[in-house]
Amino acid sequence: MDLDRKVALVTGAGRGIGREVSLSLAKEGCDLILVSRTEGQLKEVKAEIEEAGGKAIYFAEDISKSKNIDKIIEYSVKEFSGIDILINNAAVLYSSDFLQISEEEWDMTLDINLKASFLLSQSAIRVMKEKGSGYIINISSTAAIEVPPGIAAYGISKLAMVGLSQALYEYGKDLGIKVSTIYPGMTDTEMLRGFDPPVERSKWMLPEDISGCIIFLLKQSDRVIVKDIVPWARRHDKI
Repeated sequence: MDLDRKVALVTGAGRGIGREVSLSLAKEGCDLILVSRTEGQLKEVKAEIEEAGGKAIYFAEDISKSKNIDKIIEYSVKEFSGIDILINNAAVLYSSDFLQISEEEWDMTLDINLKASFLLSQSAIRVMKEKGSGYIINISSTAAIEVPPGIAAYGISKLAMVGLSQALYEYGKDLGIKVSTIYPGMTDTEMLRGFDPPVERSKWMLPEDISGCIIFLLKQSDRVIVKDIVPWARRHDKI
């Protein structure tokens, strides 16, 4: 895909992987739709993109609500005449003993990590199929490969994200829409630092390692689909 002037919507765009992905896509010539709940961080990312000559708009919204997604998509289509790329990256993570997971934590995790991606993908496909092309990239986790009980809600949501990708892939393949899943290992983000996993930070990957995987996927020819990528910290030999 030629990324120049393609329109990319990135969730969780205010920090971590989402921020780095947004900046990388802007450098490749994409126009950006930045989505997160943290308005201050979104403003900073937007300003950085515009200072480098790019174009970006942002929405500080709860994307687990369909009415907010409808507003984002409607405005984005009006502003940019479509959406070419959707990066479902937004996530929350709660750490606790399995028996201590609260109903509120469970609901919030599934709403942000899965439901929002489902709703956004539905809306994006309706726009993409009019062009006969598009790309959806879902950010799962190595926690979906072997779900740790200490972050069970997160791991289960990321495993369900894999199922969402499979359904989207089958639905989109005859519409010219590609779908891929990335399973990042431990990556140095504010979310992971808050979880404080039992692996020293020097062995983690960086957000730019994941954005590099996304650029790799997007730049493949129309003949090629790489369905899954599992980037692994080279100095970390366990999930």
